[in-house]
Amino acid sequence: MEEKKACYDAVDKYVNSILPNKLYRFRACSERNLSAFYNDELWFSNGSTMNDDFDARIYYDKKRIEGRLGSLLSEEGELKAVEKLITMEQPPQKLLELIPNAEYIFKCLKEAPKGQRVDISNNLIQHLLENLDVALKDTTEQVQRITKFACFTQKICSDMMWGQYSNNATGFALEYEFGNENKITYVDNNMQTHVWGKLFPVIYDDKRLDTTDYAAYLFQIQILKGMAQSIGFPYNASWLNAVVPCPDEFMATKLAIKKSTDWKAEKEWRMFYSTDNTLLANEEHSCVIQKPSGVYVGRKISKINQKIIVDMAKEKGIPVYKMDFNEDSRNYKLKKYRLI
Repeated sequence: MEEKKACYDAVDKYVNSILPNKLYRFRACSERNLSAFYNDELWFSNGSTMNDDFDARIYYDKKRIEGRLGSLLSEEGELKAVEKLITMEQPPQKLLELIPNAEYIFKCLKEAPKGQRVDISNNLIQHLLENLDVALKDTTEQVQRITKFACFTQKICSDMMWGQYSNNATGFALEYEFGNENKITYVDNNMQTHVWGKLFPVIYDDKRLDTTDYAAYLFQIQILKGMAQSIGFPYNASWLNAVVPCPDEFMATKLAIKKSTDWKAEKEWRMFYSTDNTLLANEEHSCVIQKPSGVYVGRKISKINQKIIVDMAKEKGIPVYKMDFNEDSRNYKLKKYRLI
């Protein structure tokens, strides 16, 4: 546990050392985006809704997956994780600490006939192997759905970014200052809910991240769920992860910060959403309250939208800038000038 914490702390320390003073978020002038600006709402969406179809999408070697599924069974045909568990006199201390009903679950497993456990294990794995393409597709979609993030960029003077993400420079961009901490905690005292946002830079590469081992782990979790349902005892995520530890708890984030070099010019950062509230975690879109430190309007924004944004900014007490060509420079960069 201490080794894992030290690893996470080292990552956070590095990210904090390179975190820009300001990050920007481009928006089109829709009613929804203007309302979010007015209410200081920062919205998160899952990977399946992004404009890059590869976002948060797992890559796996199908033959290796087939081999891993077969290796999950012992010589007697029982799932190794369960076989190891029931040889113990008492449930592992970690299970007792994590799960209130661990002793009951443990007893159900030990009392289930071995033949029943073997049959269930074989049937579940055989079903997965026979329907592997469908299972892989479902797993891919599941990972994309549960990974939620908000996108930012370091580039405010890029004409390409204004054209692509601000409706051909007719929209606006919000400026955020997160200080030198990549982790932000939001607390709702009324709901007793905690939400965390963690910022990471996107890493650009020509090769997708190999997540075969992670996919095999997700399949093993599926098998354990199926066995639990067949035998008839309750289970939860903590129990499953205690029996079959995740090979890389950081994998979902690693997956979502890896993008093709085709996107490198965007210099993107992503804030990932996590919460201790199950209902919020399962939402397709989630938001936190985060006041911007400034707002920029596109050079082709309409007069009425510019007035709306300027009036909102005055109410918030934050500066407004407008983008324009820099006729004195040979670089393909816009310049900004302050409106208020």
